[in-house]
Amino acid sequence: MVTIKPFKSTILNPEMPDRDRLVCPVYDTIDETEYARYGNESNNVIHITTRNTSIESREFVDLSTRNLKRFFEDGVLVERDEPGFYIYGIRFSLPDDIQGQIPEAARRDVYFAFGLVALVQVEGLGEGSIVGHERIFEKHTHERYEVMKASGMNFAPIVAEYNMPGHDINNMLEEYLGFKRPDLVISEDRPPLVDVSLKGIRHLLWEITDPGMVGKIQAMMTDENVLILDGHHRYNAANELRLRDGVEYTMMMFMEGGDRALLLLPWHRCVRRVDMDRVGSQVERYYDVVWKGALGEEFYGVLSAKDDALDVRIGMYDGTEFSVLRAHGDEVERLAESLDEQVGLDYISLNEWVIDPLADGDNVDNVGFVDSVAEAVHKVDEQGFKVAFLVRPLEIGDVEYKAHTELKNFPQKSTLFLPKVAEGILMRRFRE
Repeated sequence: MVTIKPFKSTILNPEMPDRDRLVCPVYDTIDETEYARYGNESNNVIHITTRNTSIESREFVDLSTRNLKRFFEDGVLVERDEPGFYIYGIRFSLPDDIQGQIPEAARRDVYFAFGLVALVQVEGLGEGSIVGHERIFEKHTHERYEVMKASGMNFAPIVAEYNMPGHDINNMLEEYLGFKRPDLVISEDRPPLVDVSLKGIRHLLWEITDPGMVGKIQAMMTDENVLILDGHHRYNAANELRLRDGVEYTMMMFMEGGDRALLLLPWHRCVRRVDMDRVGSQVERYYDVVWKGALGEEFYGVLSAKDDALDVRIGMYDGTEFSVLRAHGDEVERLAESLDEQVGLDYISLNEWVIDPLADGDNVDNVGFVDSVAEAVHKVDEQGFKVAFLVRPLEIGDVEYKAHTELKNFPQKSTLFLPKVAEGILMRRFRE
């Protein structure tokens, strides 16, 4: 059973000018360059949500807490008067290099995703109605727990999927707002609490305080099973808060799995410190090079081909040329049998055979994760990375099968669900 309830949200003060300048991407997607850009604004929420890599974790927790206190005292952040549910809308378009990675049937000029934000009663993953699908970096969970505990805040909602074939909740939300997506018609009777743009993506937030509507939504969600899409570290940190500090609820954004604006992309891997001769030896041992050449349609066509369920393919860029690697079928069969897993073998084989045994040092710092081939190439050509491994996207059915049938997790950073929430759209204070 999924138990949800309304809450008083904390938002950027509507009277603050240029609120677009005060929001930032979710903390675990920000690199040093982006931190410098958003950190130049003293009232940007990055100063409470995200650690600058130049400071230690303990210092970040103290700094975040001090900045949060200042934000409340100076009226940068305000808390709503009434508890409610929230409609979080994200209207966006995709650049060509991202659009090219998704199936042609799913490509659109404009996407408009909806999520219902509520508090959810926390439980151990897999112990009830809430499951995850990705492994985590423990040190990231610990840091998130420490900053959440010290501040008494949830900074952004965890994103989760539910399945409702009749689209009952989405239909209710659109009827409440008075328009059908992807159109956007803002009513004077129901203006958004928040309407900001970040990187060309529009983030909107509406409030639902009507007790009757809140009660209907609670009843509709009761029997749902929930799959975490984005925010595994935050959810595990919330579970630590439950076990160690008695904080029973956390903030979650529920998105319908059948929503056409919910997209799944791959995270490509770039490795900074690695012996390329040893990479060549591992590739020769486990893969056949089935294509070499320049980046283009032919590369994507060969990479995306799939002859059968155990057809494992990886793209590679070494600074000179692109290649497509196809894993030896007998090795794939052995790997699948040994792990008792059938989906996600592109990521699993790459980690098991190449990255984990060969990458020098702590993979958390040595392996970079990027969402586009262009960015992967840039990291190799301009930022000192030795090699980029380019991965095919999974399908949402693969993620559901992994979580609900195999009862396993993908390697860290295997799924990139779009759209991403932003930091600063809504927060939740669970302790004064």
